[in-house]
Amino acid sequence: MHPRVPKHCPPGFMGRYTVVPGDTMFFIAQRFGVSLDALIAANPHIPNPNLIFPGDVLCVPQKFPPPPPPPKKDCPCPVTLFDFINRLVEVTTECGVVVGNLDFVGEDSIILSDPKTKRKTIVLCREICFVRVLKHFREEGNDEF
Repeated sequence: MHPRVPKHCPPGFMGRYTVVPGDTMFFIAQRFGVSLDALIAANPHIPNPNLIFPGDVLCVPQKFPPPPPPPKKDCPCPVTLFDFINRLVEVTTECGVVVGNLDFVGEDSIILSDPKTKRKTIVLCREICFVRVLKHFREEGNDEF
């Protein structure tokens, strides 16, 4: 069998590749960072992509970066958070854990205050993974968790 060589490659292709022993379309696609479907579509001269032979020449399509993930949209705070106002809570977020008195629940964020330093922390509700009440109320002068 003679090597199969395309007459021309589609516009915007990365280059030509000559198949070597052990190659598969899947591994060639991975090597060049293109999808298997795109590699198959760029090579109509290969009727069965499961059968390629050393010496076959393939057109390697241009590599396109994947689209960026969609931006995270603000999400409303769960109404159950209003039950935790003025309570000491532990909020687990995508970035870590924040402990504080829940001072405010807004439309898409909450405000916690550190019981010792009084420092305020704003947490977007879309970042909240879990909220746990540590105490039902904070006694004045008692900074224990």
